[in-house]
Amino acid sequence: MKVIFLDIDGVLNSRKYDRERDWNVQSDIDETRLPLVGSIVEQTGAKIVLSSTWRTDWEKDPRLCRDDGVYINETFAKYGLAIYDKTPYLGLCANRRDELRAWLDEAEEIVESFVIIDDYGFGWQELSDRFVKTNPNFGAGLEEEHVKRAVAILGTPLK
Repeated sequence: MKVIFLDIDGVLNSRKYDRERDWNVQSDIDETRLPLVGSIVEQTGAKIVLSSTWRTDWEKDPRLCRDDGVYINETFAKYGLAIYDKTPYLGLCANRRDELRAWLDEAEEIVESFVIIDDYGFGWQELSDRFVKTNPNFGAGLEEEHVKRAVAILGTPLK
């Protein structure tokens, strides 16, 4: 199995998007970014695992999702995408690297390759060769250059 560890804020939205979006409705996800995620999934067959703080509102059983989890499911579904799973919450002092490692250690299937797509560039250490950093401040979050890099990383098996 191939896995995309996906952040939302800073990946599926940006400062530019925040200046343009309708703040009167739930519009946190810039839907123009989702076809890019779809391109990664289509090219690699990877499954999406939420590593975003948004994961606390999402559950595998859609009936248990809170409002933001329902919003994620509905928005992703418009583009033929679905969330496979989420990383565990290990507490306030935990970092994403440890949460990703915990998920990988407990994965139900053998993970042959994975990519991390996030706007936070620090603390990945031994996972940094599998990391794609987006730029929500001066870019649009996820962009075509990130898609190409993510596809290349997913094509590289774990050692």
